[in-house]
Amino acid sequence: MFDLWAAEHSVLREKVLERVFLTELSKVLLIEFETPFEVLRSEFDANGYDVVVEARGILRHIQLKATRVGGKRASVDVNLALAEKPGGCVVWFKADPETLAVGPFHWLGGAPGKPLAIPAGSAARHSRANAVGLKGERLALRRVPMGRFTRMDTIEEVAEAMFGADHGRLLRVHLASRNVELGALTLPERLTYENSDDLAHAIDGYVLAEVAGLGDPAEYLEKARAEAETIGAWRGSALELWVALFLEHRRDHFGGFLVGSDIPVAKSPLRDELCVALLASLRRNYPSRSG
Repeated sequence: MFDLWAAEHSVLREKVLERVFLTELSKVLLIEFETPFEVLRSEFDANGYDVVVEARGILRHIQLKATRVGGKRASVDVNLALAEKPGGCVVWFKADPETLAVGPFHWLGGAPGKPLAIPAGSAARHSRANAVGLKGERLALRRVPMGRFTRMDTIEEVAEAMFGADHGRLLRVHLASRNVELGALTLPERLTYENSDDLAHAIDGYVLAEVAGLGDPAEYLEKARAEAETIGAWRGSALELWVALFLEHRRDHFGGFLVGSDIPVAKSPLRDELCVALLASLRRNYPSRSG
């Protein structure tokens, strides 16, 4: 009988569980966070990470560790080189040996955009002893006990730790505070910049930009517009697109000047495309009445 958890299948097991983890993370990023992402793999693990995932402009170098449910492992070895990588982090998760379902998760990492601080502790040791019976230290690795990790019960929590808050949830909470329900919004059959003022101001884009961690609103809009003009399309979650539309209208309200800036900005030729992207995202993720 084939046993995936046998020692001789360790490499296969690691690859299978890596793909299971990435599948679960992908579903959250695409469906709940409404954000595109990229996955890159290292040719070898000398630098301490297994995969790199980029989403929302945030790069995460991820070291994956897995143990089966019911396992007694109390610590894992973390490569010190991971602290030098952008957004280095460790995700240690349990896997059901029968179904390969993953969770709970144990997280070690900084906030989005911040480096990993590896806790102080003892150096890892080789699994085999030398000729005199001593297990030598592996100075490039630090042994980190489970108690230094943060437990997370769901993959959604892991995704938020990696890339920031769930924009769908933030959007619902924000609209509820303004007595607006996403599903009750009447959306036009065709949304253009000229007829989008009411929809744009259904949110407070300044507040949403802050709670979603988008940074300075003026800088965020300029970055989003520059990307749209470069690739010919607007990208982002419904929250990000909505904030951009709000800020475009506020810029016009202030006579073509961005709030906090003395520099006038020429009208973007992609405003209607922004409206199309927002309408498509709202219809796809938050079904509502059509106007």
